[in-house]
Amino acid sequence: MTVLITYPRRSVPEDLRARLEQAAPATPPIYLPLRHLRAVPLSSQDRRRIARSAYLVVTSHFALTTLIDLLPTLAPAWQGTLIVLSHKMEAVARNAGIVRVLVPDEENHRGLDRLIAALPPHEGGDDVDDGDGVGDADVGDAVGDVVGGVIELCGNLHVPDDHTRIPIAGNPTPVVPRIRIYDNAWDEMGERNAVRSIRRSLTSARHDDSGLRERDQQAENRMRIDRVLVTSPSSYQRLQRIIAATPESFIDELTYYVLGPSTAHTIEADGNAVICPRTNTDVLRRILDRMLRDLAGRPQD
Repeated sequence: MTVLITYPRRSVPEDLRARLEQAAPATPPIYLPLRHLRAVPLSSQDRRRIARSAYLVVTSHFALTTLIDLLPTLAPAWQGTLIVLSHKMEAVARNAGIVRVLVPDEENHRGLDRLIAALPPHEGGDDVDDGDGVGDADVGDAVGDVVGGVIELCGNLHVPDDHTRIPIAGNPTPVVPRIRIYDNAWDEMGERNAVRSIRRSLTSARHDDSGLRERDQQAENRMRIDRVLVTSPSSYQRLQRIIAATPESFIDELTYYVLGPSTAHTIEADGNAVICPRTNTDVLRRILDRMLRDLAGRPQD
């Protein structure tokens, strides 16, 4: 058996990569992100809104790196405060020279809501108008009532997170305008390439395993995927199409590992077993540590 990790190999800490390879040396993990992330061109209006914002909110690493690339091109230069979802993202931002960075006390959208609700009004005014006289699409009237000058930079796929939110005493849930700065794309070619990559990886493992002397069903089962780390609801949906295209590469009852509750709820709705971190900090390390413990406890191939 082997594991599939729908996350870039380079983004997994080196010590965890080494431990995963040692856990099953004959069948190393398959790293296969099920997405193509790309920055999108911004209108002059959106660039001005970003440059003049008091606070920018980013909740994904790609949004953060896209912002870091964007900042030197803004005129006027952005002078605001960055709000990120985790201390890992904070470190990346500070290393890029961003000085003012805030992190919620709880690394999820519930903590983010509390942080935004507690922000002081922007000194230039409560609303988020950038002076162009153009209204913000998808921005409710409550924005100015909660906090001004806040913009979230996001992708085209927004993960629903209502289940992580609780009412904030004395305040409504903050409504923050969004600007799309990247796309999370996937197409038929990406799906076909993913299927080929999985088949190629499993075939290579079969050929490399000198212990396989009999080409029977038991031997074939040794080279099937039994555990998957899924990083988002969209990755899960894409994975289901891949499983349908190459069912021989997966066991019938997969164990899914996820980084947060949104993906967990999506998988559970399909009746599948899912394991989710119990805390909201350093979730990638926590869930891979759990996977490693499970790998150590499963019967040896």
